[in-house]
Amino acid sequence: MEKEGRVSLWLGNMESEDLLEDYFRIKYTDDGDSIPSSFIKDFHICMYDIDEDFIEKEFYFKRSNHLETLLAGCSYEEVVIPQMKRLTANILEMKYNTIIMIYNYEYSDKIINKNENRYEMKYIGAVSYKC
Repeated sequence: MEKEGRVSLWLGNMESEDLLEDYFRIKYTDDGDSIPSSFIKDFHICMYDIDEDFIEKEFYFKRSNHLETLLAGCSYEEVVIPQMKRLTANILEMKYNTIIMIYNYEYSDKIINKNENRYEMKYIGAVSYKC
């Protein structure tokens, strides 16, 4: 749900940067009605609860199990990284090549993992990004 000052994090693995972009692409019918992106459908997110301007997503060619490496350069990194490290270890249980962060949003559905043929995503948690 929309929540000012919170950021939700997903980590995953994608085959390519193009697949990541497509995963977030909102499509439209011939009548102009929007069709939610695969990400929104996978995690049962109301597309009106998130603002595209507050989404950060990154694809890395090399996978890493180091949380700080994956999140380096994200908005509010000096606040977000230490809090995310408290949610999970800095050295993760597996290597990832994709991060998705949605600001002013706190994910609260029960779907934590999504595994498909060409990608997998895991919800990590939500933390405050404001001091």
